Amino acid sequence: MSVTASSRSLELYSDALIWDAHAGVFPDPKVDLALLHDWRDQGVDYLSVNVGFDVMGWQQTLATLAAYRRWVLRHDDDFVLAGSVDDIDRAKREGKFALSFDIEGMNALNGNIDMVELYHALGVRQMLFAYNLKNDAAGGCHDDDVGLTDFGKSIVREMNRVGVIVDCSHAACRTTLEIMAESSKPVVFSHSNPSAVWNHQRNIRDEQIKACAETGGVVGMNGMGIFLGENDTSNETILRHACHVAELVGAEHVGFGLDFSPEVDIDVGAILRSRPDFWPAGNRYDTPAIKHVSPSQLPGLADGLLHRGFDETEIRGILGGNFRRVASAVWAARPS
Repeated sequence: MSVTASSRSLELYSDALIWDAHAGVFPDPKVDLALLHDWRDQGVDYLSVNVGFDVMGWQQTLATLAAYRRWVLRHDDDFVLAGSVDDIDRAKREGKFALSFDIEGMNALNGNIDMVELYHALGVRQMLFAYNLKNDAAGGCHDDDVGLTDFGKSIVREMNRVGVIVDCSHAACRTTLEIMAESSKPVVFSHSNPSAVWNHQRNIRDEQIKACAETGGVVGMNGMGIFLGENDTSNETILRHACHVAELVGAEHVGFGLDFSPEVDIDVGAILRSRPDFWPAGNRYDTPAIKHVSPSQLPGLADGLLHRGFDETEIRGILGGNFRRVASAVWAARPS
């Protein structure tokens, strides 16, 4: 764990629940999840791991999910596949690392609403409605904002019913507002930054942040350098984004979803080159060596929050308590 933070903030960090709402691990069955130690070694207690996104077919999402489930369950001395907040709390007490899965976009449903409950049964606890481009459920942030379709509305209701967190990251503005109006449960932007601080199509407007807070939800600060500034991953910059959200709607609606992408031993570029439309020109995706905020920066971020005048209750919330509150409200649902 980083030792650059003050002793007071390190003590707070060690005691708090540390929750990273989204990892940028490339979803592929061949990925060795030993890389999860990048988070565990930095004191992170819970991580949501991506198993698929709209660029790939539902078959590959299921294959990745099967491989990741098997890996986690075979390494139960150190890792816990968490289905509830009780599982996460117990893992922290036992010194283990808790995780569950998320899916970025509704192409993974293959047009079948029944897939929501299946994914839930397999450990998915968070789903996004689009990944940059529109699909048959919702509009994407780099595409026509078609809003939430009738199929999309049925997905929101089904996610509320079975206990999957509704995640608005990567979706278009009007679409997200309609998602939040449709949901009866708190909604999150697991990894999205305010466009008022840095103007990027992937970032979100103040009206979206306010609507999220009205649901009781949380906005997780994304650590990708091109969404923070000019490929800037300094603690000062990500805290500027966090402070904007806190000043706008309150610290109880701020969290971290770093979107950290560790190196993997597969050709990630192949799929990216096959569908460049998902990352359109003019959005800085061609920036050489895009940087990411690392989990190793989290203790320093806690220290920065302390020095900016946030009290310990607010800091505990931002580090993980706020996302835990949402999960407690949503995951408690039981299929009926």
